[in-house]
Amino acid sequence: MITNREKVLSKMMITLQVIITIIVFIITRFFFTYNFFSFWGEMFILVLIALLWAFFFEKFKLGIIFRQRHSVQFINGYIVTELLGGAILIVMSVLMPFIKYEKFVIEYISLFCAINLIVLVAFKYAFYYLMRFLRRKGFNKRNIIIIANKDNARIIDLFLKSKDWGYTIGRIVTPQEGIENLYDNVAVIPDQEELMKRIPVKGYDDIFYCLPINDKSYNPEKLIDAANELGVAVHIIQSDRMCRAGYNKHSVLFETHQTTPTNYFALRIKDTFDLFFSVGVIFVLLPFMAVIAVLIKLHDGGHIFFRQERIGLNGRRFVCYKFRTMIPNAESMMESIMDRNESDGPTFKIENDPRITKVGRFLRKTSLDELPQFYNVIKGEMSVVGPRPPLLKEVVQYEKYQLRRLSMKPGITCIWQVSGRNSISFKEWMRMDLDYIDQWSLWLDIKIMFKTVGVIFKANGQ
Repeated sequence: MITNREKVLSKMMITLQVIITIIVFIITRFFFTYNFFSFWGEMFILVLIALLWAFFFEKFKLGIIFRQRHSVQFINGYIVTELLGGAILIVMSVLMPFIKYEKFVIEYISLFCAINLIVLVAFKYAFYYLMRFLRRKGFNKRNIIIIANKDNARIIDLFLKSKDWGYTIGRIVTPQEGIENLYDNVAVIPDQEELMKRIPVKGYDDIFYCLPINDKSYNPEKLIDAANELGVAVHIIQSDRMCRAGYNKHSVLFETHQTTPTNYFALRIKDTFDLFFSVGVIFVLLPFMAVIAVLIKLHDGGHIFFRQERIGLNGRRFVCYKFRTMIPNAESMMESIMDRNESDGPTFKIENDPRITKVGRFLRKTSLDELPQFYNVIKGEMSVVGPRPPLLKEVVQYEKYQLRRLSMKPGITCIWQVSGRNSISFKEWMRMDLDYIDQWSLWLDIKIMFKTVGVIFKANGQ
């Protein structure tokens, strides 16, 4: 996923910079009163700019995130791009008769290249500092585990010192004694088996294996099998090449293993859709949600919202919001009705739960009690479609293979909810979630969302 992510981000950055370049070219026209090109000549020039600048951006690796290269390198790349691109545009303007070459075109193209150079460098710096700010504030962080020894100290230092990379070391696993003295703020675990027990509930996303492949201290194949079962990505690093690369070069990853969706571009589309769709839903339904809030308050005077800690992506804990559907002291009554549980797994389910209020029964049947969870989606803790977020007490009772359902963001709706949730066994529910992860696509999410609308109108929830 790491290499795939970098490739997708690079292509997106190149595309964005090409668009900026075309906009700069069009805006530069307003500095002149001359109409330099015919209509078809201008169309030809715009296409040529798109192709040339995309080629040079790719050639000089200007789509790579700035944090991975020295500033002099990318500035030089932009200077050469503008010089070569501008020279080719001038030559084409002179040689191609249908372009309708006019005087001052050299000055026009030169001005365009100069402005574009300043704009692109400014954009890259602004993008870099924005990303660094967001990373250091904890946005889009990936919690990682590094399996290494003292020989890999340089790699560990790379992750610790480059906070804007977006990685936070949660644990160092090592067969060597004394490494814990080198890193005061990072916990050290000597046992790989102990590591596997911590992953599901500690919010780890990736494991970086830095030891030699033939190291007898750990078994990479066993690690990969165990991590794949949990849905955590394992990256095998060719550590000697990475150490020689230095701080300003790419990390050299020669092998990545994971069992979660790897289409990084599609996943980013999903995240973007989740954000805008959730903002839209809350904006449109806000008056209706206000009516629900008033009804809940008038019914018994209790709290409008029910807040509960749930387990999210790779074991992250977050507070999940719902409209309150039960009496105020519902949690304290749990023990007295536990013997009536109709679920065959660690979850709790009763068809006619005595704790549910009259308003709450309607909200549950229509699934309207879950509308506040769109706020969780906006915060990035949930998705519109995904496995339902479990309780910690449920997660600790999962069989090992079932923990992989935590490897995608939890959702407001899922296959289980649109496939007869009230009559499905716990094991079948878990199988559905794992199938969703294995078969995930944007089209699958769309189908689930349309089916969810039908479920809401059927009002068959509990």
